[in-house]
Amino acid sequence: MASVLLVDDVMITRYTLRLFLERGGHTVTECSGGDEAIPVLSASRFDVLVTDVWMAAGDGLSLINRIKSAGLNVPVVAVTGGAPRAPQEYSVDEAQKAGADRVLMKPVGLDELLRAVAEVTANRTN
Repeated sequence: MASVLLVDDVMITRYTLRLFLERGGHTVTECSGGDEAIPVLSASRFDVLVTDVWMAAGDGLSLINRIKSAGLNVPVVAVTGGAPRAPQEYSVDEAQKAGADRVLMKPVGLDELLRAVAEVTANRTN
């Protein structure tokens, strides 16, 4: 199964997504924001990044941009509940522009998350 870096600033969301991923047989490392995730991504290899889009300590859009600019070959599943004061579709569009391979809208279900992780890791080119 996949090694997943999970990034979300809301502890209960991170907990729930981690449980979903672990039920799917994945190994999960957690970070509470994009700023925390950058050194973790630099130090370890992950099969997939699952990140929230809007976070206080380094948002997911910046994180996606940074890893794509650095040439890190890690597929990205972005998860969003919507931008502050903007429709949820705005967040989906912005995550896709940043380079997310899949974008899921909250609330995310177990099957939906596991399917997205399976798809992006199957399509990965090493």
